[in-house]
Amino acid sequence: MDELIFEGVVIAGVGRHSELIVPGRSVLLEAPEDWPNVLFPGSLNVRVERYPPEFERHGFSNRVEELDRSVFKPTFEIARERLANNRLHPRPGVPRGGDAQVWRAQIRALDDSLTLTCWALRRFGSGVGEQLEFVAGQRLRALGLQENQRVQACLFGSWHDA
Repeated sequence: MDELIFEGVVIAGVGRHSELIVPGRSVLLEAPEDWPNVLFPGSLNVRVERYPPEFERHGFSNRVEELDRSVFKPTFEIARERLANNRLHPRPGVPRGGDAQVWRAQIRALDDSLTLTCWALRRFGSGVGEQLEFVAGQRLRALGLQENQRVQACLFGSWHDA
């Protein structure tokens, strides 16, 4: 298993992810056993400030949307139509628009005060900019993460040839 380690800051999202209904394990029977049965609405957002060196080694620019190239294989994927209230759709240049890649993830406070296990969810063609979105079966902020807190976010997956 490979990992991508980003550094960034916990930020407020735009609030649209809470409208997206991500199915839990009871609906996504093909999801891993540790995928939550029900996901907490919304996401925890981390604005990326430092990209993993593997991005450069694989010819990526330092942009979150590079994950849409599907070269860093996720744990599993969710088809666009299985995400209720999904406003992203296929369009020219983004044939898989709205489909989601999901990686096992870990967020660690840089002061070592906290480490959380969760999931990174990235929809193809998402326009959230230079931030990663994390989901879980519980509200991640309630576990101790604060606005503007510096964190390390690790995505677990495997590399494919570009």
